[in-house]
Amino acid sequence: MDLPSDPVAAVTHPDPYPYYAELIRKRPFHFDPALNLWIASSAEAVEAVLQSPLCRVRPPAEPIPHGLRGGAAEQIFGRLARMTDGPDQAAIKQAILSVLSPLQQDYIAGQAWYCARAMLKDGALSLDDFLFALPVHTVAALLGIPERLRIKVAAWTGVFVRGVAPNATPQAVRQANDAVTELRRMFEALLASRDPSLCDGLLWRLQDAAIDRPDAVTANAIGLLMQSYDATAGLIGNALLALHANADLCRAIINDRALLPDFILEVLRHDAPIQNTRRFVAEDGMILDQSVKAGDAILVVLAAANRDPATNAEPDRFLLGRNPRRLFIFGRGQHACPGERIAMASAAAATEALLDGGLDLRKLPTPAAYRPSVNARIPMFKDETLFREVTS
Repeated sequence: MDLPSDPVAAVTHPDPYPYYAELIRKRPFHFDPALNLWIASSAEAVEAVLQSPLCRVRPPAEPIPHGLRGGAAEQIFGRLARMTDGPDQAAIKQAILSVLSPLQQDYIAGQAWYCARAMLKDGALSLDDFLFALPVHTVAALLGIPERLRIKVAAWTGVFVRGVAPNATPQAVRQANDAVTELRRMFEALLASRDPSLCDGLLWRLQDAAIDRPDAVTANAIGLLMQSYDATAGLIGNALLALHANADLCRAIINDRALLPDFILEVLRHDAPIQNTRRFVAEDGMILDQSVKAGDAILVVLAAANRDPATNAEPDRFLLGRNPRRLFIFGRGQHACPGERIAMASAAAATEALLDGGLDLRKLPTPAAYRPSVNARIPMFKDETLFREVTS
């Protein structure tokens, strides 16, 4: 099998990992003139970039993508903790952490399990749609969004995510503006109602935690939905592919569901749903032994760092009980993802519910095609009958 042409093409390649291994060995941190990007692939380089005070999550000259300017999506994007830097970002990030940290893992898992079983019972979705819908339904349940609204919320979230993607068309951006307007109206109405049956949800806790930044509450509630969309869909899909590829592993999980949390962690390491992220240099300086300049962009290849033998021994083996196991998928530093436990619980609940429902892993396509993306590795199963057979 031919190697990918570059790290961006690697995201949706059937097997990008030999290519990543070559990058780590030969060019762990280098400039790619064809992509006009620095490429950080080794664990050392990825760690250095993610922790560097020189780097930002957006280009300093373009804090909002040009295509979003002038619409409702711009207003939300500009207030997302994950897309901003500075004191305001630190304050809202702390508010988010303050409401997520006390959540018990059993509670998160219970909400994810309930959502998964309800969606399986309904039986109206294809497997591909299920991958995307379940994480959003889980986050919506945690936020306190009534069950009757969650199908709409999942649809609006998908439209918003597609509209803020780097390659979004003008039509997709217009649709994202409409979708995010609906989401904002819904959240504002829920907050205004102070419905006592809902007020224990994360939405109201976030409002209390960020009382001096009311404009950021709705934006970052939408941000939690947004963050769950591609990443957890890819995690669930890649978990199913891992079970499909290894009959012994599949039998072990079927016979002992207590292995699921560790299994999901190893999927995150072995076949990361988010393969890369980007950072932008704000001022001249040094990262490792390389001189970088203000305006430079860096592609941070998280999936390669996960398989760096310097941090994970025998990196190409899928090992339950791996100890130690080092993951880069959730980032580092100020922009580390706060939703790690939600993603893991959603993926474990989805996997268990599908196996309990009788999903025949032998019918998964091999190799899977991957949804076009520059950073997310999300398999597409494209079998409308597969999911319905689970519910029959």
